[in-house]
Amino acid sequence: MVKPLENLAAAAVILFFVPMKLSVSGIDIYLADLLGIASLGFIGLTAIRGQLLHSTIKASGFVLLFVVYIVLAGIISHVPPTFVIIEVIQWLSIMAFLGVLHQSGLLASPRFLSTVALYALAGAVYTAIWHFIVFPDLGNFKKLGNTKYLFGFSCLLLYLMRDHIRFSYIFLALSLVLLVMSDERKAFLGVSLMIACDYAFCRRSHDLRTQQTVNAFGFMLFFGVVIAFISTWSLLGLSTILNHLEFTQLDIYYADQQQARWDSELWRKLLLANGFDLFLENPILGVGPKMLPEHIIDYFQNQELAIYTHNFALDVAIEYGLVGLTILFGGFLLGMYRLFQQRYQNPISFLMAVYILAMVLFVAINSTIMLMFLLPFFVNTRVINQPTPVTTSENNRYLQQATQKTPLSDAAIHKEK
Repeated sequence: MVKPLENLAAAAVILFFVPMKLSVSGIDIYLADLLGIASLGFIGLTAIRGQLLHSTIKASGFVLLFVVYIVLAGIISHVPPTFVIIEVIQWLSIMAFLGVLHQSGLLASPRFLSTVALYALAGAVYTAIWHFIVFPDLGNFKKLGNTKYLFGFSCLLLYLMRDHIRFSYIFLALSLVLLVMSDERKAFLGVSLMIACDYAFCRRSHDLRTQQTVNAFGFMLFFGVVIAFISTWSLLGLSTILNHLEFTQLDIYYADQQQARWDSELWRKLLLANGFDLFLENPILGVGPKMLPEHIIDYFQNQELAIYTHNFALDVAIEYGLVGLTILFGGFLLGMYRLFQQRYQNPISFLMAVYILAMVLFVAINSTIMLMFLLPFFVNTRVINQPTPVTTSENNRYLQQATQKTPLSDAAIHKEK
């Protein structure tokens, strides 16, 4: 039976997907932000008492380094201190929230993760019903803000925890239907890649040769896709590809910005193109924390279009340059490599990282994405009593021992009279 504490913690996780906020002294503060700030105080007291787990510190390492760089980038770029403080608190509070869950052992509990999965599904169903009531003529779920990420997140957790939830396949089917209806292509891509990696890399066979064949096939498929992409690039040329996608300099220069207000594809093209130009102006250190909207506004006639680029990696590159991008995504990829090495003992973390890596190229930076970006490194469930494959050398040694004659092999056995 799920404990009340687990229910509260699961609901707290879902709050990061729900835009519920309070007004304090004229300032709107999301409930999830309040939870993060409270967690920051709790994790600070834990650190002062010397009770932080080594695994918590290890999971937070690259984020702490990135936070230090945020401060340095703010000083170098002469960013207003308020922006720097907000950005630092945002990253630290989310890290602290996950650290509290990790310290309490909840993120090592399949029961807790199953509860989060069911809460996410309930939130996705409620969101879909609300959407059809408020926007009956709109076919997709594009006007839901961060709440739309619940459709992919619920599908992710229901798949990973399917062995721990009753009627999980019914819930998973419902979640998949909602995901398709939401038209969240980036989430669908993430779920597809996560399932493919599960079958290609996380299924351990009792026979070593079979396991090696499966791993080799998975790597061949991955590198095949990479080679196909490079081959298409070299054969057709970048200009031909951009012309086909209507993404050339002339397409961007003569784009109808009034139409972009209603055409999300055109709007995203403008954001990506103008964002990349802004990045090239400050490629090393970036423009500074929270300064992207202020700088990109010069690229738009309509100021309402000047927002973040809907590409997490590009947003980080613009604000923090190649240095910040290397620290944040380099730390993520190194951590993901360690999770890959531990994929048989802890497949959930590795598959979560695959999902979010597919997502970050198509979403804007916000608290919800930050939570999912850091979550894989704090989840520490383990597969218990999983059989270990017998190597070829061990198998040959056992066969030799079985056929080898012992000193008693030729001894005659006589029955006692």
